[in-house]
Amino acid sequence: MTDTIQKMDEKCKEIDGVRSGAEERVRVLDAEAAEREARTNGVERELRLEREWRTSLQETSICNTEKISQLHQEIDQLKRVSERYLTLQEEYYALKEVCSEQERTLEELGGQLSMAKLAAAELREAADNVQQQQQQQHQQQQQHQQQSALQEGSVAWANDRMVTQCKGCSREFNMTRRKHHCRHCGNIFCNACSDNTTALPNSAKPVRVCDECYVFLVSRYSVAR
Repeated sequence: MTDTIQKMDEKCKEIDGVRSGAEERVRVLDAEAAEREARTNGVERELRLEREWRTSLQETSICNTEKISQLHQEIDQLKRVSERYLTLQEEYYALKEVCSEQERTLEELGGQLSMAKLAAAELREAADNVQQQQQQQHQQQQQHQQQSALQEGSVAWANDRMVTQCKGCSREFNMTRRKHHCRHCGNIFCNACSDNTTALPNSAKPVRVCDECYVFLVSRYSVAR
């Protein structure tokens, strides 16, 4: 009986030892499982972070690619602008040279124009002098003819067929502008330039005379009186 109880005690102790070992083993396994779960959770977090990082990296890469593409476009545009600037600069310098040349030409032309104006003024002055001399000669000739006509009492009439324009205004004769002889000097005038009548020594009544002869005769008669 005593042996049986002793065996039972030993068996109980053995069972307690096994149970304690099993419990210890369970605690160890639980600890290992908890550690593995913690490691798994850590790995999962790392994987999630890595995926997020890769996603962010891809987005950044795409954004950088777009920026690089945009920068390339801007660089190309800047190159075109630079080329256009160089072209415009060359055109500017060319136009500047042309403008300088034209300014020099204008200065030369201005000098030539001044000289031409001076020469033209001299020519006009010379022409005026010649015209004045011609007018003086004409007046002297007219006065000489008038004096000769008064002294001789006879007039040499101009040939009607040879005269085509008025001696006074130089306008051409036609169907409406008729020819009229001045009874004093004998030249042919239009009606407007010979619309005067005065008495002559060789005429019993007033006759047609030109404007110049009329002025001459009136002034002569005034002096005679």
